[in-house]
Amino acid sequence: MSISLAGKSAIVTGAAVGIGPAYAEALAAEGVNVAVCDIREEILELPAKLKAQGVKALGWVADVSKPDDVRQVVDGAVEAFGGIDILISNAGKCWVSLPDDDLDKALADYEGMVGTNLKGEYLMGRAVIAELLKQGRGGDIVNVATDHMVTCGSPFELCPKLEACTWKDAPRPTGGGEVMDLYDASKWGLNGFLFGWAKALRSHGIRVNAMCMGATDSWMIRDFYGYPQSRDKENEEQAEEVATWMAKEDTAQVVVNLLKEGPEGRTAQNINLCVGRPTVLEPPLPNKYITEESLNGSA
Repeated sequence: MSISLAGKSAIVTGAAVGIGPAYAEALAAEGVNVAVCDIREEILELPAKLKAQGVKALGWVADVSKPDDVRQVVDGAVEAFGGIDILISNAGKCWVSLPDDDLDKALADYEGMVGTNLKGEYLMGRAVIAELLKQGRGGDIVNVATDHMVTCGSPFELCPKLEACTWKDAPRPTGGGEVMDLYDASKWGLNGFLFGWAKALRSHGIRVNAMCMGATDSWMIRDFYGYPQSRDKENEEQAEEVATWMAKEDTAQVVVNLLKEGPEGRTAQNINLCVGRPTVLEPPLPNKYITEESLNGSA
């Protein structure tokens, strides 16, 4: 079953550069009104581009880790659109953090990554959930996570062992290694929201899912590796590596297809998008960490 998204309204966070604007543009192409926010000033340029597709759009310079900014975005979107149906919590930060970093750096890293990746998705989610419940017409929350949580299927026994996977000894272990302890912790923490919210909100027609993103050609990953933000400035080695990454437009289409499943579609799912596998919405996996009975019960 595939529903129409035309006329619905969405919020996309972290939409100034990278994957975020691709999400916003893909939604607008489906006739969705879109509110966007980011800490970057460039975010103020995106609404005009979205409006050109015939939808309503507005944007704010806002920090999702700050409650007042979250209230401004959610309240402003509800006022402008008459309600909200979709939240895509995409705002995120990522850089190297090591277990032996000095305390000052460790604290700054914590505030930056956990503040945005975990607290920010918490604040945005809780603010939008209140509106969705008030409206009583269901909706979708999509938290953007990482394939470090579910690489090749997690837990291991659920690995689909796809022929297209480049990791021939699948499943590949989860985790980003010793240089990403805080990033991984902030993203693993999203499971608490995923399973708790999905269980509590299923009876209200509200789905909660996570996009577990692997290497996608975007501002963030290029910054992490120190690659040029422009393709025409890459050296040969960089170009070869980038060619293996997913296209942000393709990953955005996966999100659109997820939303089109409608209220009867999957919930409480970590949806895996990683290099070496087709960038498509794969069939839902069995829920391992939360039972179907609990999802279908009332909370």
